[in-house]
Amino acid sequence: MNDNRPIGIFDSGLGGLTVVNTMAKMLPNESFIYVGDTARVPYGNKNKETLKSYASQIVRFLQNKDVKAIIVACGTISSNVMDDLWEAFDLPIIDVVRPGIEACLQLCKEQNKKRVGIIATEATIKSGFFQKVLKEKNPSLDVEAKACPLFVPLIEEGWTNNAVITQVANAYMRDWQINPIDALILGCTHYPLLAPLFKQILGDAAQIDMSAATLQTTLKYLTENNMLKTSSEITSAFYVSGDVKKFNKMSQQITNMPISAHKVIWE
Repeated sequence: MNDNRPIGIFDSGLGGLTVVNTMAKMLPNESFIYVGDTARVPYGNKNKETLKSYASQIVRFLQNKDVKAIIVACGTISSNVMDDLWEAFDLPIIDVVRPGIEACLQLCKEQNKKRVGIIATEATIKSGFFQKVLKEKNPSLDVEAKACPLFVPLIEEGWTNNAVITQVANAYMRDWQINPIDALILGCTHYPLLAPLFKQILGDAAQIDMSAATLQTTLKYLTENNMLKTSSEITSAFYVSGDVKKFNKMSQQITNMPISAHKVIWE
């Protein structure tokens, strides 16, 4: 038995579109419903209770749209409130952080990498989740985490390639230019949009984009549970809580898809 219902994907804003791009390559037949909570972006400066409230609201919204599974395409939610979501909702919910950590551990093992840098939002770094799990699973790793709170607001403004963001990135990563890292976990789904800039600053450090690992986890789950889509018709929809026109313009640049998002107003 297969399942032709869409997959739900959500993020605080544009970042989860990097997951949509990866899904187009890895699960091209699947339909999806994307929610960008652009009215309340960024999530990285919110406390845990607020994050739990926002995430629960969006999961309920997607549940009402009859999705078969949900990908939490947000590093901040993934590292702070997944246990709450798994407990509260009876449907498959897949986060980006755990698959991202596994991808990093695998890479470090295969390529004998020792020094790992993590960049993420303030709430993600403060949760300590990345650091804790990496050290538990491989105590020999030298793990260093940096909160980069300015990246998401700048990316949401479309500032992915200008002097301002270059200056900000150089300031955040100056230590790693002096004492280089072997691998960099992009701990927020917005950050792959800055991958060329990080390469410019950090050179050959391997960049770990969580979306590929997350989609592999999703594919495995759907395959094992006979939930892959059989219909060739793809129906996807986008919902945003903020400025629809701005989202349409920015998201088309990121995905190369013609996007006409719907407005969602939270109760």
